[in-house]
Amino acid sequence: MKSLLVFACLFFITLTSSNCKKDKHRNAVDQLPAKTQTGANTFGCIVNGKVFLPKGNSLTPRLKCAYQFLNTDYSKGYFFQLSAGDLSNQNDIKGVGIYTDSLAIKTGNYNLGENKKGSAYASYIIISNQENKSIYTQNNLPGQLTITKFDETNQIVAGTFWFSTVNTNGDTTKVTDGRFDMKFSK
Repeated sequence: MKSLLVFACLFFITLTSSNCKKDKHRNAVDQLPAKTQTGANTFGCIVNGKVFLPKGNSLTPRLKCAYQFLNTDYSKGYFFQLSAGDLSNQNDIKGVGIYTDSLAIKTGNYNLGENKKGSAYASYIIISNQENKSIYTQNNLPGQLTITKFDETNQIVAGTFWFSTVNTNGDTTKVTDGRFDMKFSK
């Protein structure tokens, strides 16, 4: 009888703990901007369980989006760049970036992998007193960019993303529930 009571208590604690984690994640997602497709210039994601939104002052670009065709000796093709920075603490700047290299985009899914020609990739950036790193996605880690709207005439791109990066120490950064609705420059 005692063992049944102990088992029931452990089961209840495990269930409660699991629901608390789900509630925290749901609360974090609720703090992200809505999934829109109007060119609202919004961006947000969850980084290691914490809400990441672009922050800073008007003198420092904290949110940037561009889609350009380049035809130079070094770069040929379409290049997409979406970068967001949290610049609210000058001693601990963080950023998230989504990119393509020589890859035209349209609505659909893109695997986020290695930074190379003809691919889509992402990065997590840390600039602080202790470290200065851009950590990029790799082919052996999952990640995906989904373009839900691409309007080249009105220069609007919207979508979702998620990815993971691993630094040289083996520390993983998980970026989930990413969403954006941007006007892009050409």
